[in-house]
Amino acid sequence: MKEVILQEFNNILKEYKYELYHKTFTAAAQEARKVAEKKGFEIDEENWTTEVAFGGKYKRARPSVGKSNSFSVQLIKNGKPQRKHLHFQVYGMESGSFELNAYVS
Repeated sequence: MKEVILQEFNNILKEYKYELYHKTFTAAAQEARKVAEKKGFEIDEENWTTEVAFGGKYKRARPSVGKSNSFSVQLIKNGKPQRKHLHFQVYGMESGSFELNAYVS
């Protein structure tokens, strides 16, 4: 019984778990996409292009060392726009890596 509960807990944890540290900004952004897709949402590609690929409110999407850039991307489910968004922040670390924080709300 204890093993079954532990197995179920690990399965739930895997569902919400994502990689925090990435070597490139692109890898971090792709991992953020996976967070939404794991929860059954699709990304609004036009909004993704505007907000992330073209940098949105930033001159460039990739953050400088010691800075973080935040993005909010519209989501779609069953072909219909949702009120929920994929929110993610990417922090430029001194090591040259990038730290990701992502969630859907």
